[in-house]
Amino acid sequence: MKKLLLLLGVCTLAACAHSPLQIQVRPQVEVAAENIGAGRTISVRGVNQLPGGGLGSLGGVYANSSQVSLANDVEGAMAASLSDGFASWNFRPTNGNADVQVVANLTGLKYDSPNKLVTSTVDTAAEVQLAVTIGGATYYGNYRSKGEDRSLIKPSREEVESRVNNLLSATLQRAFADEKLKNFLRTNH
Repeated sequence: MKKLLLLLGVCTLAACAHSPLQIQVRPQVEVAAENIGAGRTISVRGVNQLPGGGLGSLGGVYANSSQVSLANDVEGAMAASLSDGFASWNFRPTNGNADVQVVANLTGLKYDSPNKLVTSTVDTAAEVQLAVTIGGATYYGNYRSKGEDRSLIKPSREEVESRVNNLLSATLQRAFADEKLKNFLRTNH
């Protein structure tokens, strides 16, 4: 009986150690109200251009089987967050034809531990390329964030989700701090 309980315990621990992790991405931005849009319509579309199927590994002994991947529509989550930000600038978000078109390309999103024996360092990074078109003019902005965290134990799904969401939120927030983007929106009608 003791051997059976020990075997069940080992199997349970092994199953947890091998589990891949899926996270929900919900970035948020905080944008101070300004009248940059002057009531013009805006359409925002997100595009997932991430290479491969995941963000990286949680690391540790079972690094190959503890991959981190997205569980939801990252394109829609980015578009919703950016639409909220542009609404704070007095743009009117719409799904149809609009005065201003925004395409947000997610070209990088990483949550990866390079340590294969013990999870101690976690590298995080996000990169978004924004293309904002008004009439025949287009503004391109590249926004990046990265970080490095330390973790001695395998982080929970909630911790991973929080880190990735904070990083992607900070990256999108950089667009709203971009003075060149603001000037482009003000001067092109």
